[in-house]
Amino acid sequence: MVLDKSTRNLWAAALVAAVTVAGAVTTVVAHEPAYPEVNIPGLTGWVGPAAPEASPNAPGAEWSLDAAATYDRQFAVFRKPGSGGGFDSGEPGFVDAGDVLVTMIGLVNQETSGLDETRLVGVDADTGTVRWATPVESLGGCAGALAAGRLVCYTTPFEGAPVLLAVDTETGSVTRTATDWTILALTVADDWLYVMEGDPESDDIRVHSGVPTDPDARWSQRFDLGSAWEDAFGHLMSTDHGQGVLELGGEVAGFDLATGRPTFTRTLPDCTQSARATEGGVVVRVRSDCSLSRVLGSEAVDRTGRVIATSGVEAVHTLDIDHPTDTTVPVLLGDGAYDRTTGELRWTSPDLVSTPHVNTPESYGPNATQGTAFAVVGDVALLRDIEGRTRAAVDLRTGERLWRRDSDAYGTVIAAEGDTVVVLESDTLRAENARSGEELWSLPLQTVIDDDSWGSTPVVAASDTRLVYMTSGSMVGLSSAE
Repeated sequence: MVLDKSTRNLWAAALVAAVTVAGAVTTVVAHEPAYPEVNIPGLTGWVGPAAPEASPNAPGAEWSLDAAATYDRQFAVFRKPGSGGGFDSGEPGFVDAGDVLVTMIGLVNQETSGLDETRLVGVDADTGTVRWATPVESLGGCAGALAAGRLVCYTTPFEGAPVLLAVDTETGSVTRTATDWTILALTVADDWLYVMEGDPESDDIRVHSGVPTDPDARWSQRFDLGSAWEDAFGHLMSTDHGQGVLELGGEVAGFDLATGRPTFTRTLPDCTQSARATEGGVVVRVRSDCSLSRVLGSEAVDRTGRVIATSGVEAVHTLDIDHPTDTTVPVLLGDGAYDRTTGELRWTSPDLVSTPHVNTPESYGPNATQGTAFAVVGDVALLRDIEGRTRAAVDLRTGERLWRRDSDAYGTVIAAEGDTVVVLESDTLRAENARSGEELWSLPLQTVIDDDSWGSTPVVAASDTRLVYMTSGSMVGLSSAE
């Protein structure tokens, strides 16, 4: 199915409003670069009398790539493959393929808010050497994990029949499979491909499971979910923790990954703000009024669709990382922690909820309270109370507060291993011990590299082997910290 012009314009308007154009377009003579020579090992970073300093044991740059040099075009930019190229998300990034990191590079078209002449690029994770670069059509998105060693992407549905692309991450070769589906989302779990497609305005959504060259080989299942086209973008499907979850226009459905069988459905007027699977296949669903602004509470749903716990506390925990040790660690709902199997309430704590000092809708919106948990690492939850200007941690097994300190810092946890978490705070990367709160090292990113893209939002992501720092113009592989 090909989108008609009016539908395309609605979808385009919604997406353009949500992205930031991060470059400009010019006309120059293009020629293919000599890819093995693109790597730039030497970096000077920030210079000047007010130069920030990194901790002695902080990671340093081991290799880097420059977008313009890699592409051999002045205004080339790095982008995250999963966000597609039909509309420019403005977000750099990569897909981790083990010893290869796959990023996307192209030229920003300010008239269409998309990327022109896009390429997928395979970068050696250890050396930063460009192994391959493959021109691709305008992408609608890519899966965040590999299926049978292939990165699977799909083209935008705006021009002609969509195509599924299976990219060999070792060589860059592409296998194309034509389809008549209007693809909305693509995920991978246990080497199986999952495709969400259909017409949301007709409440006609289908999910297929198979392999890249035969995407419905295993099963197909229809779901009565719907929304306006302009709402059919963003986080629509997940297959994490052995549980399938669809989210569309305030409606949500769960499905069995092996068979496609629906496990639960919540449709209007029982609206859903968000639904995420966690350890044990438990889905935490946030209930909302149908404007999707006021939180009404939350519930935990098991693999069978059974509601095992509910909370009427109007507080949502938005987790950057959700890595509990195992299913014996309780799940957080509102101000309490609940057993992941039985739903038994283990403990409650006021530390899990923040209340605005001045509680008016004009100042803080419709929600009187906010959840404070922003990361689960092992059996520790990290808490951030923006109103109280504090950071803290609690033991998830007992509810005991482990530490608390005054802090105005606001960052995103991008990696965790053992008790160590790595947090990106504005332009600084920090590591701390989650259980003790001790800072382990600090790395101002401008000590690593300072480029013309510093005005864009920097991204730091973890691969299997290292942390990788990216802006629109640069990609830097960081060494392991001590």
